[in-house]
Amino acid sequence: MQRFEYRSPRFSCDLPVQLTVNDSMLTVRCTEISSAGMKLEIAQPQQVNSFGKVSVSRQGHIHEFRARFAHVEKTQAGLDLICNSDTDRKAMADLLDSVIVARGGRVRTA
Repeated sequence: MQRFEYRSPRFSCDLPVQLTVNDSMLTVRCTEISSAGMKLEIAQPQQVNSFGKVSVSRQGHIHEFRARFAHVEKTQAGLDLICNSDTDRKAMADLLDSVIVARGGRVRTA
């Protein structure tokens, strides 16, 4: 039997992202974001379970996260973001809030 897990809410977006994998930097587009990950439009396919770093510049702040490629298709990739510290979790919450506000939503509280 498969274990059921709730998925974090996803938000559509169009964000430029700097992706660093194996000392190569690529500029890609993030088309969906959640507190757990990102969906990217990517021209160069990567290996599933490989690791990298994403950097997003938003409203004067640069948010950086370690990431794991959870799934890869021809022109898309799903990343699991690795937030191991309170600082990482706060940065992710701030980034999500900026995306939600840009879409006309309300900032989350708590």
